[in-house]
Amino acid sequence: MTTSIATLPAPRPFAHRSAFLLNKNARAVTDSLVERLAAIVPAGDLFLSRTLEDATVFARAIARRGYSEVFLGGGDGTLVTTMNLLRQHTRHEGLPMPKVGVLKLGTGNAMARALGALSPLVDASHILQRGASETRAVDFVETDDGLLTPFAGMGYDGAVLNDYMWLKRRAHNSPITRALAESVGGYLGAMLLKSVPEELKSPPTNLRIGSSHDAIFMRPGVNGAPDEEVVVPAGTPLFEGRAGTVCVGSIPFFGFGFTMFPFAMTKPGYVQVRVVGAPLPAILANLYPKVWKGSWRHPKLLDFLVKDVEVQSDRPLPYQIGGDAGGRQTNLKFKVSQQPVMMTSLGERLVPAGHTVVQFGPARMLLRLPR
Repeated sequence: MTTSIATLPAPRPFAHRSAFLLNKNARAVTDSLVERLAAIVPAGDLFLSRTLEDATVFARAIARRGYSEVFLGGGDGTLVTTMNLLRQHTRHEGLPMPKVGVLKLGTGNAMARALGALSPLVDASHILQRGASETRAVDFVETDDGLLTPFAGMGYDGAVLNDYMWLKRRAHNSPITRALAESVGGYLGAMLLKSVPEELKSPPTNLRIGSSHDAIFMRPGVNGAPDEEVVVPAGTPLFEGRAGTVCVGSIPFFGFGFTMFPFAMTKPGYVQVRVVGAPLPAILANLYPKVWKGSWRHPKLLDFLVKDVEVQSDRPLPYQIGGDAGGRQTNLKFKVSQQPVMMTSLGERLVPAGHTVVQFGPARMLLRLPR
């Protein structure tokens, strides 16, 4: 008689540890920062990628070791690339997906802002001291080919991203010009000096936008009243006509704190679509603070909450995904990710060793003590 022995689950010695995966190509990931992180992160838990091949190998190692959470450093593009690599490896090998956190080490830092990330060294110290945190289920945007991203768009938001990347490449050789280019000033400069003049010369764009599920139109309230939710039945066009851009987001922000999606994260199972048909002069006249803070309203600025959306354009438009340029597209489909991603948001930070907090009225400043 044959006796069957139940297969025990593989031990997960890293289940109570946190991995840190940084993109060495990010401007804020300096040698000094890496040295300071290496001094506090346990040996073997800090990964430094320089190429996509590095990121692939490290994502596989993190998945197989079974870390409970991984913190990514390098910006929204790094988040998109690495999170999807982790998702791919865990799915392929039947492993649990670790919780995902973000260190504030990118240029735009949209997801870092959404999760409340602070100084990367302070956050890393807090994580390693097992400081307070909470797990947040985030409904990501999923592209037609299965890629998860916090936001994407086509039109002049894609043009601005393309032009901003062009500016950063041209400024790469000098530390001073690189620092200027990789700032909100560089972003605005690319928009005002390159994107806007080219957009004003471009022919009008006709868009058709629809959803296969019931969608929700966020009708602006009158005289400061709250926005009203209006159900748009499945199959009914959400928009047909001329517009300069259409974008979709699962978090409120683009880079640099620009609130492009004020209704994102307000209703589980939905992401926000914003259709911008308002004329550029009106947008620029209200750029700060209203447009930047997400409070500006206009009859041709339309917001929807959707489970899926298809965008069709009568001409190829610049496309961006997660803050990275994506060429030009005429037809795109997006949907809410089938499963939300479990993400880590840190609570009130513990003071790192060798630091002290100084209070100036309501302001608190963290100072590093001299050795």
